[in-house]
Amino acid sequence: MKTTLGLLVLAMLWGPVPVSHAQDGTSIMKKVLNKANWKDMKAKVTLTITSASGSKRIRKIDMMSRKRTDDESDMLMRFTEPADVRGTAFLIIEHATRDDDRYLYLPALRRIKRIASSGKGGNFMSSDFTYYDIGKPKLADWKYRLVKSVFVDGIDCYIIEARPASPELAKDIGYQKIFHWVDKSNYTIIHSEYYDRLGKKWKILTVPGLKKINGVWFQTHLVMKDIQAHRSSEFEFTDIKVNVGIPASTFTKRALSQWH
Repeated sequence: MKTTLGLLVLAMLWGPVPVSHAQDGTSIMKKVLNKANWKDMKAKVTLTITSASGSKRIRKIDMMSRKRTDDESDMLMRFTEPADVRGTAFLIIEHATRDDDRYLYLPALRRIKRIASSGKGGNFMSSDFTYYDIGKPKLADWKYRLVKSVFVDGIDCYIIEARPASPELAKDIGYQKIFHWVDKSNYTIIHSEYYDRLGKKWKILTVPGLKKINGVWFQTHLVMKDIQAHRSSEFEFTDIKVNVGIPASTFTKRALSQWH
């Protein structure tokens, strides 16, 4: 939540400040990706998809996640509303040294679809988040560069440039590079800019909501804007509960089609 992420407006002016070389981009992103102090969590999620014309589609989701190791976690998202998507479920099983397993259960077809590596760049449930965006990126998937430090709206941030570590990944996800704004005080991403394979700015992620729960910072509201297609998608997380003892059997392919 995915790692799980107010509002920063790019039109605001910021000034660069000297960067300390005590940390590099990789070490900073390692702290971002490997949050401590939580074993599992669950939440209610609202996904709002806004088209270029302004029409909205709203989806309600039950989400659960757990950490297996420092580098591996599982996440299940099960759609509860509206009726046409009720029972649809998405499962990610992360692996430290190989591609993650991604499965989509489609109740109308009564089948489980595996999302292949080449499909990671596909739109998740017709939103502006891809299947890859939903999961936690692997540290080794990217080459990170610390660009500079900036103050934005009073927040001291690192700007980290991330580029795919392989041509295969770049092709699969459709991103040439991503810039992340990382809050130095809690190592949480509060803003990201995504560029397509031609180097044109494609999407902007903002994080209007951050909340500290049981000592862990969670992104509680994420907005992804596709500035090329003039549309956007939002995830809003409520009723977040941490360390509740979710059984491992919840995060299995067999359980994916079962309604709880």
